[in-house]
Amino acid sequence: MLQYACELSVLKEALKLRIMIDQEAILFLYQNGTVYAIKDRCPHLGVSLVQGKYDPEGGTVTCRGHGAKINIKTGTIEEKAHFAFFKLPTKSTTTYTTKIVDNQVFIEK
Repeated sequence: MLQYACELSVLKEALKLRIMIDQEAILFLYQNGTVYAIKDRCPHLGVSLVQGKYDPEGGTVTCRGHGAKINIKTGTIEEKAHFAFFKLPTKSTTTYTTKIVDNQVFIEK
């Protein structure tokens, strides 16, 4: 079922937006004309990813907590969370299918 998330123009300008859908925080990311959506919680300790560093060219978002780098297309971890020199266990995150209809962004959930 498709659910409305936001206007495409707003996301294009911001590049990333945290939107609550069904009481769940979803991070929407804009990259070269495509919209991606992932759970807005780092799979390591649950820190919100909207405050992390977004790299549209590399297609990753990095958690500000312990530096886990997450692929926005697949949800896989490209670089594990770390503390000093220690790599910490980090699982993949949930991704969602998005659709753009009449310049509006929808999520399939």
